[in-house]
Amino acid sequence: MGKEDGCLICEKHKGIAYHPPGGYIYKGRYFAVCHTPLNAGPAGTLFIESRRHLLDYTEMNANELAAYGPLLKRVYTHLRAITGAERIYQVAMIDGVAHFHCWLVPRRRSDTVKGIRFLAMDLTADESTAMEIVNEMRTAMAHA
Repeated sequence: MGKEDGCLICEKHKGIAYHPPGGYIYKGRYFAVCHTPLNAGPAGTLFIESRRHLLDYTEMNANELAAYGPLLKRVYTHLRAITGAERIYQVAMIDGVAHFHCWLVPRRRSDTVKGIRFLAMDLTADESTAMEIVNEMRTAMAHA
């Protein structure tokens, strides 16, 4: 049994498990970008997932590492513009699923709680708002 057997993210990439709201925003050679489940964060909370089954940065090859920085900048740039986020928090805990996935959580100017307290809040995305963001992000990523 391989380490990717039973991995939710590997199964998601194959289309046999959970489908992200609105589908994938971006699929590149090394990484894919999608919205998180609606009950996992505010609208616009995204995952950057490695396409290959790996745990963290230490297991990335040189090509993956070289691709990650520019992708992160593109996603940050578009996500900030589309959501009006004052800050975008980046978190990679990889405890729930042992497959590299980074959370990008937008915090808007109107959010009064900040930092770890903001991330710890029970935040649920409105489906229609999340879908609007997904569609805008997909368009922006395709034209950048």
